[in-house]
Amino acid sequence: MKAITEKVMATSCALVLFCSSQVTLAQGALPQSAAPSRGQTDGNFIKLLQDYAYDIFILAGLVIGVVAFFAVAKNVLTAYSDVGADPKKGWGGVAAHAGVGVVLIVFIIFLLTEASKIL
Repeated sequence: MKAITEKVMATSCALVLFCSSQVTLAQGALPQSAAPSRGQTDGNFIKLLQDYAYDIFILAGLVIGVVAFFAVAKNVLTAYSDVGADPKKGWGGVAAHAGVGVVLIVFIIFLLTEASKIL
């Protein structure tokens, strides 16, 4: 029983030493955070946070544009499906949905571009 306890203790000590050396190596090689798109701020943390907030808002604008695109695509596909189910509805409805959708997407992209200039 004493031999098993000594082996367990020796294994535990070896494991602790091995793990502690691995943690030290891992902490020494951590990557640096990416600079914001507006560049380095050289210690000005308020400016750094503003630049990261700018990047987050630009990303949110891109997400809004993608959601608008998918909403228009869904609407046009629904109109197309309705024409397939009932041919009396005609293709004019699909063309109208597509035309209004394109105008809507262009307007949303315009607004997002203007908003990014204000930021």
